[in-house]
Amino acid sequence: MRVVRIIFGYLVAATVFALAIPAGVIALGRGVDAAFHLPRLIGGPINDCVTVLLAAWGAWWMLWSYWFLVARGRGHPAEAFGIEVSPVTQQLVTDGPYAHTRNPMVYGYFHVVLAIAAAYGSVGMVAAIAALAVVGWVNLVFFEEPRLERRFGEGYREYKRRVPRFLPLGRR
Repeated sequence: MRVVRIIFGYLVAATVFALAIPAGVIALGRGVDAAFHLPRLIGGPINDCVTVLLAAWGAWWMLWSYWFLVARGRGHPAEAFGIEVSPVTQQLVTDGPYAHTRNPMVYGYFHVVLAIAAAYGSVGMVAAIAALAVVGWVNLVFFEEPRLERRFGEGYREYKRRVPRFLPLGRR
């Protein structure tokens, strides 16, 4: 049953994060661009380089943080808005990418989504990503952080005091 739950969790996560969210950002961004007659931001080789760099940087953070969750935390990152769709981590992970930001997977994902906007050169997609950031922030602040505080207690509260929520700008 555990394996089925893990597979189901990853299918749900892949559907949402690899398909639905990018498709929504593209559709909403294109709609905003068309409605307001927004020009393409940038094009050519510079745009291509920015796109590749954003995607690579984001993918690195996502893979690095995933590996730490599975290897060190002995669990999986498939939980959103308080709904657990696969077994969560058993130990609080505070090293590796988690020593730089409490949400390295989110940090990486937003770079990947920004790479999509860069590929299109779309101002509207950047606006859609800003809206997505608000939804992500709500999930983290009102669902994920309280759940982690309940599970890991003072260890998580101390971790929150030391490490920034999103941007890996150094320890506090």
